[in-house]
Amino acid sequence: MSSWNPSHKNIYLRLWRLISPFKGWVLFSIICMGGYNIFSAAPAYYAKDIVDALAYGDKPELSQFFLVGFGLILIFFFKGAFHFGNNYGLGHLIQKLLTRLRQDLFDHLLTLSFSFYSRSKTGDLMSRFTNDLNTFQNTLHVGVTGPFRDFPQIFLLLGLMLYRSWELSLTTLVIIPIALYFIQIFGKRNSEAVNDRQLSFSDLSTLLMETISGIRVVKAFGMEKYESQRFDKANERLYDNQMRSILISSYSTPVIEVIGAAAGATIVAHGGYLIIHGQITAGDFTSFILSFFMLNDPIKKLNGFNLRLQEGAASIRRIFEIMDTEAEIVSPPNAVKLQRFEKGIDLKIDRFQYPLAEEPTLQNINLYVDRGEVVALVGSSGSGKTTMVNLLPRFHDIDEGTIRIDGHDLRELDLHSLRSQIAVVTQETILFNDSIANNITYGHPECSQDRMIDAAMAANAHQFILQQPHGYDTMIGEKGVKLSGGQRQRLSIARALVKDAPILILDEATSALDSESEIEVQQAIERLMQNRTTIVIAHRLSTIRHAHRICVMEKGQIIEMGSHDELLALGGRYEQLHQMQFRAHFADYAGAAKIATS
Repeated sequence: MSSWNPSHKNIYLRLWRLISPFKGWVLFSIICMGGYNIFSAAPAYYAKDIVDALAYGDKPELSQFFLVGFGLILIFFFKGAFHFGNNYGLGHLIQKLLTRLRQDLFDHLLTLSFSFYSRSKTGDLMSRFTNDLNTFQNTLHVGVTGPFRDFPQIFLLLGLMLYRSWELSLTTLVIIPIALYFIQIFGKRNSEAVNDRQLSFSDLSTLLMETISGIRVVKAFGMEKYESQRFDKANERLYDNQMRSILISSYSTPVIEVIGAAAGATIVAHGGYLIIHGQITAGDFTSFILSFFMLNDPIKKLNGFNLRLQEGAASIRRIFEIMDTEAEIVSPPNAVKLQRFEKGIDLKIDRFQYPLAEEPTLQNINLYVDRGEVVALVGSSGSGKTTMVNLLPRFHDIDEGTIRIDGHDLRELDLHSLRSQIAVVTQETILFNDSIANNITYGHPECSQDRMIDAAMAANAHQFILQQPHGYDTMIGEKGVKLSGGQRQRLSIARALVKDAPILILDEATSALDSESEIEVQQAIERLMQNRTTIVIAHRLSTIRHAHRICVMEKGQIIEMGSHDELLALGGRYEQLHQMQFRAHFADYAGAAKIATS
């Protein structure tokens, strides 16, 4: 059948490798399936003796009927016991496998480089954890019961039918290939529908994530109707593709049943002929026809098995697609572990270009930062400032040139030891839906309470934390939504203080704050910068007046370098930026004064 296409061989081999650690549960489930099959077929086997005894004039004692009834109770008791063992064992096996697969997928995602996330949609990744894994879970159930319960049951019943009457069995065997042919057709059509459905669900998840995360912008621009229309179109596409799968599933079952009914009618007519001519007994016919109708259920499940297997194959391919993605940034063999930053950072970047960019983002950069020095990067948006600092923790690798810390090329260093030397505070503060304490000690869960509180006090965060309902144990919501921008920023500074890394990157850490919050955050940043080598990306030039050096960047290059006073005296690009900000600040001040006096 199409579901066992050789192109899928690698998928099933990998699945077996995932299942193999749970071989004991597999064996237990198979044994229970075997017992279930035997006791399922038992009533059909014993039907012959009962019917023949009644049909040919035997007069059994009433006690024999009680004995038969008791036998039926035992048969269904053992059938139920084996069904329980099979169902529980299989459920345990599937849940263990899914737990492991889910964890492996999550762990692998954590290893992937920034470039992977920049080209991936969040909604698509989320759908692989939810929709794809749920679909795969359903597939696993039929994928195991098909080969180990339904297939053996089919062959067991076919064997019983052959034993009762080879003539009627030949009639049945003519019908089965027709059913299998239709099952194959249904599976092929369903596979195409499932692929389209998975993509539609991914697009819908992405749209939902974008709208929820950007709801402030949606409402501010009055775009609720536009977003509703976008969601409606994506929702309708998902509906159409879901209905394709439902349509195939809906008409496939009655088609198989009609084929089975046609076979049943043929068998009844043929069986009647054989009974009349004395070639089989009424008991043989009853046992045969009972086996045939019992065969109907696993045959229908075989159709469902094929459809589900197609769905599962599509889902697991999407999961393995992530698992097969290799991290582009990894620690090299025999990597050097950077114990403590002591000398300086040497950036010689001949060229760096993002994969889909038409031009280099950085080129001809030559900058050395001494230990303890404060270096500021300024320039217009898109000049390459953030890209340059993202190269230091090796979020990306440069195309040409070298970046060295204490004389070691970054590509020679152990990634964990490199990143342990660097703390980052950005404009977009990333906090987690956890307690304040866990956010401050993120990365250092072993941090003592005294050290955590000291960091919070140094970050001007201790007082507002104490005002929270549960103090340091207060949950701050997704992305710290329950806190103000200034409060979130101070928590991120406290987190950097707890890390106590010798290299500090400040990426426009105060540009999105109001004046009062900026003062408190700036004080905290000044404490954070003490005794650290700091690279500052600054939007407000007033915050970097005291930097040892200021680098002015344009189009991925450093075009000016010097102190604040030196660059002003130079009368170049920095002086233009300074004048522009001074005029803007003066205009705001004059406008506020005019309003106050009116």
